[in-house]
Amino acid sequence: MFFTAIRRRLSPAGYAASVSGRRPGGRAAHAAKRLVFGLLLGGLAVLCAACGDGGDHPVDVVKAARFSPDSGASVGEVLAGYGLFTDPVWETYVDEQQRTIVRFAAQYDVARGRAQCPQAGPEVRPAARVFVTLVYFLQGDGNVSLLEMTIDAYSATGYSARYLAEASSVPRIASGQPCVACMALFLPASL
Repeated sequence: MFFTAIRRRLSPAGYAASVSGRRPGGRAAHAAKRLVFGLLLGGLAVLCAACGDGGDHPVDVVKAARFSPDSGASVGEVLAGYGLFTDPVWETYVDEQQRTIVRFAAQYDVARGRAQCPQAGPEVRPAARVFVTLVYFLQGDGNVSLLEMTIDAYSATGYSARYLAEASSVPRIASGQPCVACMALFLPASL
């Protein structure tokens, strides 16, 4: 690049342009640069507008909602403080029914959860990984409803099983107790 610039500078057209105060390439090159800069600046403005203060983000609305009617804590506080969850992920999307959905997923501590379970037989072995997912629906009036809670258990070889959580699982999270039933913490030993 450095040698190219010197060569242009020494070429007759480059010399004539430098003496006259114009750059080689003329007005067309300058206009193209301004167009690219304008497009980049316009794109940045659109991004800023999309991230701006258009109201509360759906994840923030769900995090601020009460965990349950009798709980004084918010969803965000309870889920962040639950000791059996690690690596939490929040995401939002609009489903096929045009509802705003907020999804929380976290890895569950299988070893600590199994401590409450009876001794298992040789036909099963503990799951290698378990994930708990809570799916919330943001209603038009600003209310938040829990649609479902699922548990996904994975073996070390990649086998998986999905379970719908029991109704008592949500209050167990609020009280800090293990929320995954023993059955979901074990998978067939043959898989």
